[in-house]
Amino acid sequence: MKKLRTKMILGACVILAIAVIVFADRQQYGNEKGMVMEDFQLPMYEQDEGQLYDYKGDVIVLNLWASWCKPCRDEMPELMELQADYTEKSLSIVTVNMQKTERTLNDAAEFIEEIDLTLPVFFDEDGELLERLDVRHMPTTYIIDREGEIKQIFMGEVTYEMIEEEIEPLL
Repeated sequence: MKKLRTKMILGACVILAIAVIVFADRQQYGNEKGMVMEDFQLPMYEQDEGQLYDYKGDVIVLNLWASWCKPCRDEMPELMELQADYTEKSLSIVTVNMQKTERTLNDAAEFIEEIDLTLPVFFDEDGELLERLDVRHMPTTYIIDREGEIKQIFMGEVTYEMIEEEIEPLL
C-alpha cells in the first residue's frame, strides 16, 4: 500500500513538474505592463479592416484617442514626426479612434483631414476595444515590443521625447 501511495505521489510530482515547464514561459494576454497585447481587427480610415498584428515584428506605439480630446489633438503632430524619424528602424505608430465616444460619426474623419494625419487609424466603432482594454483616460498610449509585450503605458498626453525614451532600447 505504501509503495502504491509513493508511486502516486511521485507521478503527481512528475506531472506537476512537466506542467510548470510547459506553462512557465507563456505570457498572459491583457492590457497591463508585462502582458501581451491581444490582437484586434477593426475598420480603418480609407482602408479595409486591419489588425494590430499586421504590425507584429515592429515596435508598436498604439495610441487611443478621440477628436474632442484636446491632449489627443495636441500630441498627434509629435506622433507623426516620431513615425517619420523612426520608420526605417521598424517603428509603427498606429492609432485607434474611440468612435463610440465621438459626438458625431464625422468628427474623427474631419480631424484626420484637418491635420492631414499620416498615421494609420483604426475605428473602434462599437466600443469593444475601449471596453476590452478598460480605457479610462484619453489619450492612452501603449508601447509594445516586437514580440507583442506591453512595455509601457501612458495615460494622458505624450511627447516625442517621452516616447523616444521608451522605444530606443526596443529598436
